Amino acid sequence: MQGLLIANKSRQARDAVAELFKEDNYHIIKTDVVANALEKIINREIQVVVLDGEYDEDNVVKLIPLLKKCNRNISIILVTDDMPMNLVRKIRQEGIFYHALRSATEDHHEEIKQVVRCAFKKYSEIAGNNRFNLKEGAMMPIRSLFSTLMLTLLVATPVLAVDTSVTYNSGLLILLFVGFCALLIVAQLVPALLALFGMTKTAAKNFADQKQNRVYVKMR
Repeated sequence: MQGLLIANKSRQARDAVAELFKEDNYHIIKTDVVANALEKIINREIQVVVLDGEYDEDNVVKLIPLLKKCNRNISIILVTDDMPMNLVRKIRQEGIFYHALRSATEDHHEEIKQVVRCAFKKYSEIAGNNRFNLKEGAMMPIRSLFSTLMLTLLVATPVLAVDTSVTYNSGLLILLFVGFCALLIVAQLVPALLALFGMTKTAAKNFADQKQNRVYVKMR
């Protein structure tokens, strides 16, 4: 389900913005204070946020990185009246998806609708790429281990097939070759094990961060 958060201090204004998306299959959440929806943002239930209203300059600059920290892929759409250019630059540097000037015209309403659709599309693409990269990252150590095992079998098979009744008379070159193969095996195993350890550590850290954020929201 696509979660859309509409934040505005005016209930009438929130309802008016929500009315624009009555034909879209969005799960719309309306609030006057964004902090009330932080838990849903952390849990990825909300992917797009529309901030529509009057803002204190310092507060809005601090709010956007906070939302990004809760979900770095979230798309933030800011709808405001005219504001100083230096504030606009600060907001854009924080990574908002789109900034629109408020208007009562039909073109403005259509603009917001199109922007929200693009924001959901971008979020889906990012989420899909993250899943693909995670899958590829998980497969790399497995492929490396598989290659190592195959190399081990190739080296070990001739050894197991040797007739033990025959006295060993191989030269120095054979010993060097076996030693080189052993180095290859070690070189394959070490990166694979390090990659698995790093993925496990990252997953544990992300889990701990999400748990800490949930505790923080509940305490508030």
